[in-house]
Amino acid sequence: MFFAIVKKELRNHLASFRFWVGALLTIVLAYSSTLIAARDYDLRLESYRQRVASAERELRTVSVYSYLQPLVVRPPEPLSVLDQGFDSRLGTEVVIHFFAIPAEATAGYEGNELLVSLPTVDLTTIVSVVLGLLALLLTHDAIVGEREDGMLRAVFANAVTRRTLLAGKFAGGLLTLFLPLAAGLLVSLSLFRFEVKASLAADQWLRIAGLAGGYVVYLSVMLLLGLLLSLYFRSASRALGLSVFVWFVLTIVIPGAARAVASDLVETEVARRSSEREVAELTAELDRRLAAELRGDPLRASFNGHSPISVADGEHRAVRYRNGSAAYYDSLADYYRFEVESGARHAAQVFAAQQHYEARLRAGERLGAVLAVVSPAFLLDLLSESFCGTSVAEHDRFLAACRRYRLALLAYMERQGAFRSWRWFTDDPLSGLHPWPRYLGLAPEEVTPDRAGPLFSRLSEPEVAARVRRDQEAMQRDPSRRLALDDMPRFSYRGSDFSSSLRQGAAAAGALLAFNVLAAAAAWALFRRYDLG
Repeated sequence: MFFAIVKKELRNHLASFRFWVGALLTIVLAYSSTLIAARDYDLRLESYRQRVASAERELRTVSVYSYLQPLVVRPPEPLSVLDQGFDSRLGTEVVIHFFAIPAEATAGYEGNELLVSLPTVDLTTIVSVVLGLLALLLTHDAIVGEREDGMLRAVFANAVTRRTLLAGKFAGGLLTLFLPLAAGLLVSLSLFRFEVKASLAADQWLRIAGLAGGYVVYLSVMLLLGLLLSLYFRSASRALGLSVFVWFVLTIVIPGAARAVASDLVETEVARRSSEREVAELTAELDRRLAAELRGDPLRASFNGHSPISVADGEHRAVRYRNGSAAYYDSLADYYRFEVESGARHAAQVFAAQQHYEARLRAGERLGAVLAVVSPAFLLDLLSESFCGTSVAEHDRFLAACRRYRLALLAYMERQGAFRSWRWFTDDPLSGLHPWPRYLGLAPEEVTPDRAGPLFSRLSEPEVAARVRRDQEAMQRDPSRRLALDDMPRFSYRGSDFSSSLRQGAAAAGALLAFNVLAAAAAWALFRRYDLG
């Protein structure tokens, strides 16, 4: 009798107009959203490869250690084609350098810039919204509808138990929903095969299987909710109205409202402003200390014959000098030792301030999750982001890898003696220095601060300028001036595997399973006392 009921439910659902509307809408949306997401992924993948190649080229031109600031780029996640999550919305690039501990990534790239302002539509959204609604529509009148037309009494007259009937209706509905779900998955994976410029590994196929399992568990919850509404109301029309209302609240209202309420309660904006103010104060204090230290030696305090011919200010205090004297470089080495020590403390203090804000953000996320846990759609989002590697936690794993790489890079630079040598700030050779006064036939000691300005202006004279230019061009072409970085540690980062995705999504999966158990128990409790009259 169980299989007879399942067959009857499946046949009735397949003959209904609502099923075909939902199924066709699922397939069409799965095709269009996956096609857009696949092409967007290809754009992001190409951008990633270009940025990595550009970073490699820049690394080969580095001539001083203070300019050694490798750019690391997070590759786009292939499974973001199925669930975009936060993969393209959070930053993808981090500059690794001595004076900052990576706390955030920059340069988030959507690929297709036209998609930035559009709401995210992916396979998870389609399952959550379209198939979630279809599940309620298929079961909202499963009991009350047959009660109204007298079919329920006829079924029980054939010695069918209530347990068998309820299980058969649930199984028939789930089997019915499996058809558009399987069709949507097949369409999405087929498009992935032909459109995406990447192949899937065995571990990623396991994650897709986990994603599909999450979809089934979610649809099971929605089917049971529909059965509960059908058992609670004595009118099919009232059950239909409340089904649509429940779908709207659980799928649309609660997830968005929970995040907004949590953000207000935790006061993340206040924490952000406080963090920015603390960082600004720390940076201003560091600048004052460095400026005072720089003025502490007469050679550095004013422009003179020992000063370099050029000063290039780079990002994050990376400074390169040329055509200075040995005495000046020794003085600068002393200054930079002070700057390195101060910069290390400053980086730790700034990171701690930023982590206070991050802690508030995480508190807001946890509160939002607690407030939204009653929404199966929210739980499905968490679970699918875990399996697809597009969650905030995956972004945090990338930042943690960046911090580990920074420590490895600093250890390498320490072994090279970078912080204590001239090579930290200049690519002038340790022997054969050519201070700028020598272009004028003078020694650095002969050029006092009061004479430095007028004499320095003579470097623009055609004959002198030509000699300066030839020397600088020769220095640029000299390959020995480039740092030998063949033994420098390289950044490596791998996304989540199946086991880590499973661990990360275990709480959401457990909550969805718990919803299934509770909804099934409630449905059975109502049906046992259900009045057939």
